[in-house]
Amino acid sequence: MRARRIVAGVAAAAAVGLAAAGCGSSGAASSSLGGAASVAPSNAVAFVALDSDLSSGQWDAVDGLLQKFPAHDQLLAHLRTSFEQHAKLNWANDVKPALGSELDLVALPGKQPQLVGLTQGGDQAKLDALLRKLDKGIVSARIAGWTAFSSSQEALDAVTSATTKLSDNNTYRAAVAKLAGDALVRAYANGAEAQQLLASLGKQAPAAATPPIAWASAEIVVAGDGVRVNGYSRDGSTVGVAPRFRRTPPAPYTSNLVDEIPSGVLLVADFPVTPGQFQFSDTGAMPAPLKKFLGLSPTFLAELDDVLGGETAVYVRPGLPIPEVTIVTQPSDTALAERSLADVLKTLRQSIGQSGGFSGGFNPAGIPIVHEVVGGQLIISTSQQGIADFRSAGPKLASDPSFTAALQTSEMPAQTTGFLYVNLARSLPLVQAFAPLLGLKLPAGATTDVSALKTLTAYGTRVGEEATFTAVLEVR
Repeated sequence: MRARRIVAGVAAAAAVGLAAAGCGSSGAASSSLGGAASVAPSNAVAFVALDSDLSSGQWDAVDGLLQKFPAHDQLLAHLRTSFEQHAKLNWANDVKPALGSELDLVALPGKQPQLVGLTQGGDQAKLDALLRKLDKGIVSARIAGWTAFSSSQEALDAVTSATTKLSDNNTYRAAVAKLAGDALVRAYANGAEAQQLLASLGKQAPAAATPPIAWASAEIVVAGDGVRVNGYSRDGSTVGVAPRFRRTPPAPYTSNLVDEIPSGVLLVADFPVTPGQFQFSDTGAMPAPLKKFLGLSPTFLAELDDVLGGETAVYVRPGLPIPEVTIVTQPSDTALAERSLADVLKTLRQSIGQSGGFSGGFNPAGIPIVHEVVGGQLIISTSQQGIADFRSAGPKLASDPSFTAALQTSEMPAQTTGFLYVNLARSLPLVQAFAPLLGLKLPAGATTDVSALKTLTAYGTRVGEEATFTAVLEVR
């Protein structure tokens, strides 16, 4: 566990070090990340690589984005000072000289998660000194030009003695083949090894994670117009998977609701709902926090399954005194959906009422809910105007300038397995205004000018057994 904190600390130092380094570099593109895969064991559960070369093109792009924020210098200075005070390290003397071209983290199989960090290219003496300052129990070794370090000698030995390497593993090679060469972060996970690790820890994979994953990979790429996260996965075998955990993955579809949802939304999530999606043979398949808060039961889930169906969208629009929330869904039986909706709302109000609402004094249990069936669609809203505007012939989301620009920037295809769109420029000021009512304490710097944030768009796609996930944070 200590190794994770050490690697995370050095990675955080690289980020906050932008304030000192200034990232005024040559802008040269970094080489392909993940070089330590040539020394990591082939059976690694997960592998993460971070570009720690602050003169690379990716860090130049990060600094270019941060420069668009009015409080850029103050925020980075605050982060750097906070890090140095917490870690009791000096950026210029302790951290910067020790950083190499990349910092990698390997998770190894075993009865307990074992982590090993790997880096190369920095000042070796400074790196050794940094590791001693971070944790006196750290052990390290040199392997083929890399410095490996861990809080576990057993984990370190597993790396130094490995005879087969991750870079030669066909599963790893297939997963990272999807990734860009120039990225800020690259990550890989072996589904089979991860499932074995969970089983050894006595944990059961949640239903939402099925079908099992053979492998998954992801990357964070920074460009002039924002940050892009790309994720990829391939389905694994369902042999040995309990029936209650088997779920058919969503098929790609073309959204029709974008032609009906009113223009000017702050947020919209659009996704398909298949019959039985919310029903399980036992409530143990549900996340414990959700089950505890809502008092979920098989009866509640069956009623929810009656209410929702087909293409479903949840969207938020500006409103007074609170933003308007509307749900549009296409149940197979609208009459049954209306009857079940009454029970669902009753359960939710009771659960929220028993919780006492938010610490800031806001209690959503008192929000009025109206609904109407229109052309086989069930519309549920916190405002009668929300239903009227959905039915009207006014401007729709499909022609909303901000939405269409976000689709173009994110390269979202016509068919997805679901998407999320957030107009950050309009919604973040509302979040800042309503945070006190919800009892939320925003992090330091969150109340500064964030007008540079424009939109957040995320979507999934699927072809056969392979699925992709994309999220784009647009910065203007």
